[in-house]
Amino acid sequence: MHRVDHAERQLDGLSQIRATPPDVVIIAHDLPGLKLASFCKLLRANPKTQLTAVLVAVPTENHSARVAALSAGAADVIEYAVDASDLQARLRSFMRQQCSLRDTRTRTGIADAVGFAEDQILFEQTARVATILCTDCADLVARTTALGAGTDHRTSILSAEDARRGLPEAYDVCVIWEAGQPNTARHLLGILKSTPITRHSKILFVADSSSKLSPVSPLDIGAADEVPDCVSNEELLLRIKRLARTKRLEDEARETLKTLDRKAYTDPVTGLHNRQFANEYLQRQDRERAENPQPMALILADIDHFKKINDNHGHTCGDEVLAHIASLLKSSVRSSDMVARYGGEEFLVVLPGIGLHAAKSVADRLLNAVARDPKQISDGTHVRATISLGLAHISKASGQSTRDLFNAADKALYRAKSDGRNRLRIATVDDFFGCADRSSSSLARETMGTYRRQPPASSRKPNSMRSA
Repeated sequence: MHRVDHAERQLDGLSQIRATPPDVVIIAHDLPGLKLASFCKLLRANPKTQLTAVLVAVPTENHSARVAALSAGAADVIEYAVDASDLQARLRSFMRQQCSLRDTRTRTGIADAVGFAEDQILFEQTARVATILCTDCADLVARTTALGAGTDHRTSILSAEDARRGLPEAYDVCVIWEAGQPNTARHLLGILKSTPITRHSKILFVADSSSKLSPVSPLDIGAADEVPDCVSNEELLLRIKRLARTKRLEDEARETLKTLDRKAYTDPVTGLHNRQFANEYLQRQDRERAENPQPMALILADIDHFKKINDNHGHTCGDEVLAHIASLLKSSVRSSDMVARYGGEEFLVVLPGIGLHAAKSVADRLLNAVARDPKQISDGTHVRATISLGLAHISKASGQSTRDLFNAADKALYRAKSDGRNRLRIATVDDFFGCADRSSSSLARETMGTYRRQPPASSRKPNSMRSA
């Protein structure tokens, strides 16, 4: 159900809109004193009404009024004698789109308007448009060919069979011409919305005006817009341009969300995954191994004497060394392996589906890669660093969790540090089954995440001793 407010004059309507911003404004094209372009611009200038859709009511078959309204910035045009079910479908479509846009703006903090009208320079950008014909009628082919010639967009004319087999590329807008084939047209609409390459495409459904009105509107099954085929080519072009612009804005919003997600799970110094990602990854591995058991190895790496690097060369150099070692670690493992910066100078490497012998070879490769490749910093100095490694492995049939694997690798890392650093130590059975907790690595000294242990108070060292 929708709450509907009425106003007989433009001034009264604006007052109501300011007081209670609506989702949709339906306005008559011949309202006295109305300057539609100014009205739409006024709504866009107000942050509270930037997403408000303007629907303009025009007389039946008044093509010039329809085109004028869309050109002025209206989101859609309806006729005075609009069918009630069609109007309801259009309102539902706009409400869905606005909910999605509001959610995106909330999550991304985008301040710019992502409404239904923008500056003309954005409105005219080139888009990829697929025109899909449900029949090969010569008149329809001629009309769509002329339609494509009247735009700067890159347009392809395809048959229904082409669409069934799969479109050759991602299109910004897909125009489906029903042309007396309602079942075929709706089937294609479902295919396009369920296929990854066209899932986000905007679909304009051109309905056969001579066919009986379907009880299910294309707008309710995935179309972004619907018009009868009796509208002018000029109106079709305006609708295609509006859909292309909306698609581009949504693509930009999705990319913004992806960027935010990457930042949330990426360490800014090294570009590796961060601790949060690593912890969630290990939890996912537990779930996957419960369904599909497989061997796994986990390596904890700690840069030796990293505090001295910071003290002798500065923290900027320290960051350069961290990034350099991160790159060496990442390039020394498989693409299916996970490498993360887990703490200050500590790294986590997870090797799914690997045997112990192969895991040891990987660890040796990591050790040697860092030892033989010093980092040349900005002043030309070569800063040599080494790492200590703790490796733990569980077999396919093992009942240990990744938490057990992590703790065992941490104890092995402690031995590598105690035995002189720049070496690998492999976890023993005792490391998995309750040997005394003597770990002094910073991974075990702090409770900083799901996979951190809190050692006994007697084993903790003062802060000044933590970067050995």
